[in-house]
Amino acid sequence: MTEEELTEKILEKTLPLIQIILLTASVAYGAMSFHLTERADTYFIMNLGRYVLENGFPYVDPFTIHENLQPVAQQWLSGVFFWEIYKSFGAYGLCVADSIIGIILVMIYWRLCLLVSGGEKFLSFVLSFGVGVIASYWIVPRPHIISTIILLSEVFLLERFTRTKNFKLLLPLPILSTLLVNFHAAVWMMSLILCLPFLFVKNSRHIKFLLATMAAIFLFGLINPYGLDAMTYVFRSYGIDSINQSIKEMLTPSAHNLRGKIFYLSEAFIIFSFAKFKVPLRYIFLSGGIIFLAIMHERNVILFYFLATFPLAFAWKNFNLERFFMKLLFFIQLAINTFLIVKILKYGFWKIIFPLKVLFISEILFLAFNLLFTKIGGSIIRSDKLPKTNLSLFLTALVFSGIFFTTLDTDKKESDEIYGSAMKYLVENESPEKISLYVNQGYGGLAGMFGLKYYIDSRSEVFLPANNGQKNIFKEYLDLKSGKIPYEDFFSRYNFTHIITDSKDYFLYDELSRDKNFRVIYESEHVKDYEVIRCKIFVPKNGV
Repeated sequence: MTEEELTEKILEKTLPLIQIILLTASVAYGAMSFHLTERADTYFIMNLGRYVLENGFPYVDPFTIHENLQPVAQQWLSGVFFWEIYKSFGAYGLCVADSIIGIILVMIYWRLCLLVSGGEKFLSFVLSFGVGVIASYWIVPRPHIISTIILLSEVFLLERFTRTKNFKLLLPLPILSTLLVNFHAAVWMMSLILCLPFLFVKNSRHIKFLLATMAAIFLFGLINPYGLDAMTYVFRSYGIDSINQSIKEMLTPSAHNLRGKIFYLSEAFIIFSFAKFKVPLRYIFLSGGIIFLAIMHERNVILFYFLATFPLAFAWKNFNLERFFMKLLFFIQLAINTFLIVKILKYGFWKIIFPLKVLFISEILFLAFNLLFTKIGGSIIRSDKLPKTNLSLFLTALVFSGIFFTTLDTDKKESDEIYGSAMKYLVENESPEKISLYVNQGYGGLAGMFGLKYYIDSRSEVFLPANNGQKNIFKEYLDLKSGKIPYEDFFSRYNFTHIITDSKDYFLYDELSRDKNFRVIYESEHVKDYEVIRCKIFVPKNGV
């Protein structure tokens, strides 16, 4: 057996395993860069799960200072899931679960690309790897990652049904509907909407089966603690101007940052591909609808990458992209490794955490193995060797370089840790059950984890009259932040016992610091990115 034949045989045996490893790694650096202290919303979700396990389903809000609010706990099962992991395994357990969910997403997406491309392995792998790397930013412990898995699984089954005409593939869809409405009811309507593009086929039997399945999806959606209120949650939560204009994830993706640029380039590439190649109508309507949702709200961008990009595998399946991509990756590897060396020289190798040191050393050893295996004397620069023998080399360097960069400077204090320290002080020195706390909207969920009653949290839609059955608390909060309501009147209206704010909330922090009617019982100072952030707990002088 010649050296060429031996190389081909080894690659044929090992390439599928290498692809799986690299697809797994493509989402790893996103999970590695996640820190629980950065995710106040995660705290609220876990607190909800803890409450459900201890007290049952809430029909009156148990977390805020407001009385008789009647919101729908539309993410209760997600809360139970994340709380059980956190309770048993801590923050690192959440990171591992986060990574596993991301890996499942990429693997389903990979299989979907293989299906629509007719088995084009290289094209499917490149698409899946790229989506894994880009979408990893959105892979954080919040309900949307679970709902994305459910919706992607639904599309996979719908695509297989469309191709095979096997109606049994539709049987899991009603079950997925029940899971979705309990894990993340706000997006339950998508389980019906995703079926619509697959009705555009010239087969009446196909259409009848799919319409019957949609009816079952609706009926199974009723299997939740809140019935129709959960299924119709989206109609009371979206399209609200005050929310769309003030909540970051509800804004249109910005082209001023790298994520936004990648999104708009990806969107343009899909439109170009659909114009260049003939694709089925179901792909045009599916991708077009998801693109519309993603342009409206940044929170839908993860759906864009997993549900709108896979038709590219169909569009480009007959185009030979292998040599082009391999040469491109070769130069990307050179650029990233050059940058990596500069960073190591600047920060030092010992700056990164121990697991990443192991990964980085493994990458170097794997790179050395590839160089020896391919006999660097000519193989790397020969174009006929480049596409196959060095695929693992290029992508491994790319992935682990990404892991390295995202974990630099992880020892710095984050905002949630600053507020967490203040809340810990309250719990240790006051009676939590007697505290009525004002804290910025983003940190309400964190206060709930400490057992403190607070004014508002990140569930913006819950504080609208349509969802809480009371008043527009969200507008009241925005009026306070904009100065339309004097803070003295606002604080006396609710008779807060404690107020936590920091120096980044310039107006309120400065005004309370000067106001003789309030005194400071706690103060801390943290440095973040060369910026000094001060946090204080204020109490009314005639109060605590």
